[in-house]
Amino acid sequence: MTFSRPSLVLSLAFAASTGLAFAADVAFVGPPGWSHTGQESPDQTRRFDQWKLGGGGGPAQTVTFISDASTAYADALAQIKKNFSENHIKASADADIPCRGKQGHVIEFSSGPEGKEIIIRRILVPQDPNGLITITYARAKDDPDDPDVKKSIDTFCKAP
Repeated sequence: MTFSRPSLVLSLAFAASTGLAFAADVAFVGPPGWSHTGQESPDQTRRFDQWKLGGGGGPAQTVTFISDASTAYADALAQIKKNFSENHIKASADADIPCRGKQGHVIEFSSGPEGKEIIIRRILVPQDPNGLITITYARAKDDPDDPDVKKSIDTFCKAP
């Protein structure tokens, strides 16, 4: 399924475009061999990091990590579901998942013109005492899931 609302896609991609971030004792280590870009935020409640793997002429794959102490998990998930409903976006994955000893949520969908679709997978995790962690993985539809991305996410989610 393709999605024609670039603003939602850009918002999700931006929100998920971080890699190595610290919030209290929360750390995410990106996939080995990917280039890392940390981003300073003027808002001290948010931390952003992103990793990229070049796409050999195609779109790059990215993993973004955001720690946001100002956004509640339930509010963020409700907003995503509202946007999907209003814009008739069909998610290929929309399920609760365990992460860091909490109930998180994963949403995956495709976007872009036919033949150039990208797959966006976003994981949301509640952060104590309040706040939200998001991990977003974006790749071209024809690119297989990178096993190093899976390892990075699994390692992060297994931590207490």
